[in-house]
Amino acid sequence: MSDKTKSLLSQLPELKDQRNKETIYQNIQKKMNEPTQSRTKKKKKRTPWIIPTFAAALVILLAALITPGLFNQNDGPTNLAITEQSNENNQSADSATPKDDSQPEDATEAPSDSSNDLAANTTIVKEEDPPLPKAKTEFDYYIPALQQTDGESVVLSYPDPENLLLVPLTFEIDSSKTMSENIQDILSTFDASQYGLDSSPLVNATIEVITENETKTLVASFTEPGNSLSSNESILINDSVQRLATSLNADEINWQTNGEEGYSLGNFGPPDTSVNSKPSPYYLYETSTENRFLVEGPALQGEEGAQLDVALSQMKEGSPESAWYKSAFPSDVSIYSFEGDGTEATIAFTKDSKFQSEEEAMQTIEAIMLAASQYNYKTILFENTGFDQIGNYSLNEKLSVPQSPNAVQLK
Repeated sequence: MSDKTKSLLSQLPELKDQRNKETIYQNIQKKMNEPTQSRTKKKKKRTPWIIPTFAAALVILLAALITPGLFNQNDGPTNLAITEQSNENNQSADSATPKDDSQPEDATEAPSDSSNDLAANTTIVKEEDPPLPKAKTEFDYYIPALQQTDGESVVLSYPDPENLLLVPLTFEIDSSKTMSENIQDILSTFDASQYGLDSSPLVNATIEVITENETKTLVASFTEPGNSLSSNESILINDSVQRLATSLNADEINWQTNGEEGYSLGNFGPPDTSVNSKPSPYYLYETSTENRFLVEGPALQGEEGAQLDVALSQMKEGSPESAWYKSAFPSDVSIYSFEGDGTEATIAFTKDSKFQSEEEAMQTIEAIMLAASQYNYKTILFENTGFDQIGNYSLNEKLSVPQSPNAVQLK
């Protein structure tokens, strides 16, 4: 030991044990006699799963806090991507999430709420514009019929220059006026000569339509008595009023002279107040202006008027005693079969039938349908026409019968 160490140790304070030797010996002996287990502290075993479990719980807690935000942020773009993929057939499958052009580029997207989710999942359907009305079919010569979808109309008749027959013309009415006003406007302004026809027999009559107690009455009042009328004039006046009443679905006719009850049709005497419902065959009539119209022939009487096939047969043959009634069928077109079921009918032309033009086919099928409508048929299917489409008629399906023949415009 060095002198320096010794010097340092000598400077330490003196330590003295105040206990006597016996006390020290007893304490040592007591410690030696104690069991080893009591002298040694038992170490507590550390449970190995506490720390991992705590860590896992912490991870789950953090995931629960973070995940809803992620889900809410992803709902909108994901659904938008699906919607856009359904609308854009050429969009790439690995394209990035669609960007909302309406948001600034540096904007932070907030978590979507229920209203945003509803907007993201809602498909906006663009309301389609209503279909445009079909253009009216026009031909060089034939005047087509008015269709059921063309609105309310009225039929007024005009004779040929020789007063041999009446040509029914259909006019669409002005809904801002009453029916009586419409009729008077047509009678006073329509120029029938443009079609090669004469003035209406009702041009000097006053026409009214009155509905009382669910009964519609056509009132025809003439300025002069009809006692001096010829037979031909009487027939033209009577048929004009009858066809007008039919087009208006009137229940009865009130014939008047200067506003007073009663009228006479020459030698025929007082006219019938009931509305004639007897069917007539339809023929073709061509005027001096080369316009072609469908006209009604003489009404069918008794058993011959009971079946549509009888009327069709006469329409094919024409009228031998009345040369002005032309057949509505071309010479090389014939009906092979007719089948009727309730309000529906099927008419097939022979396989060798051939229409030379759409115009020719149109006048034939409309003549058939107008005749069939008198027998309460509503739809007709035509077979072997040689056409798929004529005007607005699709000949591959059932056709609704026209409303009335020869639709013209009031000019």
